[in-house]
Amino acid sequence: MKALGTVCRTLQNLDVVCFVRDTLIAGYAPYFPAETERVQSLVDQALGWLVASQRAGTDENELINAIAEVIRDIYCKDDPTFWFNQTYHHYKTEIKPQTDVEQIHPLIHGQRVLDYGCGSGYLSARLDRAGFQVFATDVLDYRYAEAKHLPFVQMHSPTEIAYPDDSIDTAIIQAVLHHIDTVNLGPILQRLSKVTQHLLIKEDSYGLPDDLPDLKDKINEQPLLAYFVNLPQEIQFQVLVLIDFYANAVAQGIPQMHMPFEFRTPDEWYRVLLEHGFRVERTLVAGFESGRMHQSCHIWLVCERVN
Repeated sequence: MKALGTVCRTLQNLDVVCFVRDTLIAGYAPYFPAETERVQSLVDQALGWLVASQRAGTDENELINAIAEVIRDIYCKDDPTFWFNQTYHHYKTEIKPQTDVEQIHPLIHGQRVLDYGCGSGYLSARLDRAGFQVFATDVLDYRYAEAKHLPFVQMHSPTEIAYPDDSIDTAIIQAVLHHIDTVNLGPILQRLSKVTQHLLIKEDSYGLPDDLPDLKDKINEQPLLAYFVNLPQEIQFQVLVLIDFYANAVAQGIPQMHMPFEFRTPDEWYRVLLEHGFRVERTLVAGFESGRMHQSCHIWLVCERVN
């Protein structure tokens, strides 16, 4: 699998591993204020096992074995009472979706909102509570009980969005597009351009242009972002790869998740979106946000359909 090979090679770059270690500890620390050493030990052990799997050279099978061991023996994902898992569950189900809604709310046009790639539905439920008329779609339906009453259409192919034309005011896509293969991205965006007038995208990104309006302020506020933007772009890309892989495969315990790592620079996003029916009206730098357990270089793309 191409993605696993990418992770193997990334784990051989110790500068990338050290930076990702710092982001993980910075993200976890506020949620375990009395357990600093325990948090550092958890992260160091997990990353250490993953790195060790690649010391003899790129070996995808060794990585697969190491991931299974980390999930089982370090993050103890089979034990919901494990100290990390209890807090992480509360973060994923309560804190993160509420933070997301507060961030998203002023950027939404209209009342009819599509949660594209809704997953477990925690964001959908919070948007519903906030007074929006919420619709959802995903390739699987594993929404929790609080979101089950919301309209949901399951996708039977990667590019299917079975909502009528102009039925949605704003479609929200949070940290999903880099998990979509390039061959499917164009058809998905083209279909969304029929379904909705407005698109709100949050993505892990790199190669941020110096002229982004709020970039300098964010750099002054966020030491991790200040360090990140001065790295070579190929190293920035590797950082995003390892953060994404660790958050999904290890912390969530979903190593089978589809992760093609289709990260793009803002300029690349502008071109791709315009080619498929959307113009980016605003780019907002979120960066390595405090309060996020898994921090990355995030941007918001506020898009409008090109009529």
